[in-house]
Amino acid sequence: MEVRFLGYFLRCENHRLRNCVTTAGHGTGRLPLESLAEYPIPTPPLPEQQKIADILGTWDEALEKLDALIAAQDRRKQALMQQLLTGQRRLPGFSKPWTHAKLGDLFENRTEPNRLDLTLLSITADRGVIRRDTLVKRDTSSEDKSKYLRIAPGDIGYNTMRMWQGVSALSSLEGIVSPAYTICVPTNRIDGKFAAHFFKLPHTISLFHRHSQGLVDDTLNLKFHHFATIEVTIPADTAEQRKIASILHTTDSELRILHQQRTALDQQKRGLMQHLLTGRIRVKTTSS
Repeated sequence: MEVRFLGYFLRCENHRLRNCVTTAGHGTGRLPLESLAEYPIPTPPLPEQQKIADILGTWDEALEKLDALIAAQDRRKQALMQQLLTGQRRLPGFSKPWTHAKLGDLFENRTEPNRLDLTLLSITADRGVIRRDTLVKRDTSSEDKSKYLRIAPGDIGYNTMRMWQGVSALSSLEGIVSPAYTICVPTNRIDGKFAAHFFKLPHTISLFHRHSQGLVDDTLNLKFHHFATIEVTIPADTAEQRKIASILHTTDSELRILHQQRTALDQQKRGLMQHLLTGRIRVKTTSS
């Protein structure tokens, strides 16, 4: 049997093979050889197995190249963030010195409960502010949402217990979020889109960690009155802030497209595996 063909088949059947896994005393799963030996495996002629493995190998190569491109684009984004959000690199047309300011002078705290007429939202680290009903995980929100807080488009919300992990996002939606979040409203001294990127900068996240209160990481929290004391250095000119945010937004959009392409390509490959490895689609070989 072609080893590559067998490898692809086992990956394709992974969810069914789990039913054959036994658990050892320490919870480690293993697949007994006798179970694998009895597992039904399709055996097309060897030349067809090799052809199928070659086809799927081509898809793997395409995925690897896309992964490398995504990694390179992510490194470019991180470098741009470091250069543009710290003033190491200035954009043409901007020469006004950057200014020091406390976050309490750049943001106001929105505390508007009792908005039961609004949609329940959630703030995520990777997807931003989204409708809670689009999340797969179980809804653990309280039935009494009278204390839930309003968040409006342009606000930045952050998880009070996880701000030191970078869980914050700029909202494009209006709704309510759990009181576990803190809602910040940008003043006219800071552009919200710039701030959203600035809050993801490793140095800024380090500041959030340093100012969070708690004995251990599991209990750390950054309430607004502590958040407000943090001093940062930002462009004094909001036009420069907006330009920086625009560049980083473009980089994010490019990365998002690459990730979408990667997901689509992987789904296409999985569908092809289902057809080729079960004989639903046969491939021609030079000997057939």
